Amino acid sequence: MAVEDPMNDLIAKVSSYDIFINIIPGAVFVYFLSSAGLYTVQTDTLVGNLVIYYFMGLIISRIGSVIVEPSLRVVGFVKYNRYADFITASERDAKIQTLLEASNLYRTVIALILVCAIASSWDLITSWIIISKRAWILLGCAGLVALFLFSYRKQNGFIFKRVGHHTRKPEDV
Repeated sequence: MAVEDPMNDLIAKVSSYDIFINIIPGAVFVYFLSSAGLYTVQTDTLVGNLVIYYFMGLIISRIGSVIVEPSLRVVGFVKYNRYADFITASERDAKIQTLLEASNLYRTVIALILVCAIASSWDLITSWIIISKRAWILLGCAGLVALFLFSYRKQNGFIFKRVGHHTRKPEDV
């Protein structure tokens, strides 16, 4: 009987999407912080660093999804089809999923660049808005809660629409 290695199981569950949308942008951001002399974020282990990269990339990806994407939609820079049409087309054309992943990567890179710009300007920002370090931390935590609340709502909206698409009766169309 072979003993399973938890690390191999974890690596097997990491998709290419997670690597390109979360881990790589997170690693690039951590590298940017370090190389710009702003902040060093690292652990003593590869697994610890991967967790940090993933989490930082997840935050950056969510900024892209919850802030960048809606902003670009509002100004008319990007347009979307109805979600039901997207689901139907995706079922007929597998290439749409690949194109969507590429689109999400570009959105995440835009968010990464914006986050790097904010990080590099952080001293200037904190000199304009003078509050304690503890208040900045609390604001950061509140911002992350809000970011993930909106991400949660957006994801549940997709689930709701997808379930509705697959459970509607032909006479409902």
